[in-house]
Amino acid sequence: LPIIIVPPKPTDIREVIRRGGFEIVHAHHAFTPTSLLSISAAEKLRIPSILTNHTIFIASSAKYVWVPASYILYPYRRYINKACLITAVSRAAAKFIEHFANGKEIIVVPNGVDIELFESVERNIQPEKPTILYVGRLAYRKGLQVLVRAMPFILKEFPNARLIIAGKGYMDGFIRMLIKTLNLEGNVRMLGFIPDEKLPELYASSSLFVMPSLYCESFGITLLEAMASGRPVIASNVGGIPEVVKDGVTGLLFKRGDAEDLADKIIKVLSDRSLAQSLASNAKELVKERYSWPVIADKMEDLYEKTLK
Repeated sequence: LPIIIVPPKPTDIREVIRRGGFEIVHAHHAFTPTSLLSISAAEKLRIPSILTNHTIFIASSAKYVWVPASYILYPYRRYINKACLITAVSRAAAKFIEHFANGKEIIVVPNGVDIELFESVERNIQPEKPTILYVGRLAYRKGLQVLVRAMPFILKEFPNARLIIAGKGYMDGFIRMLIKTLNLEGNVRMLGFIPDEKLPELYASSSLFVMPSLYCESFGITLLEAMASGRPVIASNVGGIPEVVKDGVTGLLFKRGDAEDLADKIIKVLSDRSLAQSLASNAKELVKERYSWPVIADKMEDLYEKTLK
């Protein structure tokens, strides 16, 4: 995808919105210039607006850090408060943007998932080898290095286990070096970027999914994808993740950055087929009930109507 270095001119954004004849403007990502300029343009055109926050930063719940910072970053605070309504994808993301929102109520509307898409692949056939899947950017905060370091512990119990890594990023070279240093070349496969249409098949071919994030994880869409695919999930206890993964019910949580604890959780799921099936089944029911796109769309439509009124 192209990276926008210089945001559009405010007058250009305002003209696009004016010509469109829109009844409401919904901007995503509360700390990006284009989104905030869109909210400002809507205000000038007297069009109701909604701003959705997808972001949390380090120590996001620390008021002593972010309340003063929100005044230092006054332009963000000023533009954020031009929105008629602010939503967030998780309670963690809501708590963070509260520091900027002048006491406004923040409404949580989570991300959604296309359940039918991830149910479309045959899942009755189990992989020949215990297969651990990671899908996401190869960035330090995503914690893939922790998962790679967990592999030697896992291989002691499951010598034929394999780790499949789907994604790209600046940590690619480091991850490859780490794999080589730990003599894991025969047990780890890096696929690079995988198009969205190939993801259902990838989830279906795995035994379990891991999200080992270290910090700044406001939600985790890949968690929903794995859960919709009927795969047990293991994730770190950070950010908005515990809002989706209830430990021992819809997945397992491990201590952030702890490779041995992560390995123990993975071994536990791979060793106990009944547990794996229970976690996967509970997670799939949760996804259908709370995170399917029809459910999310209904919530958002209600907010549009209330905002217009």
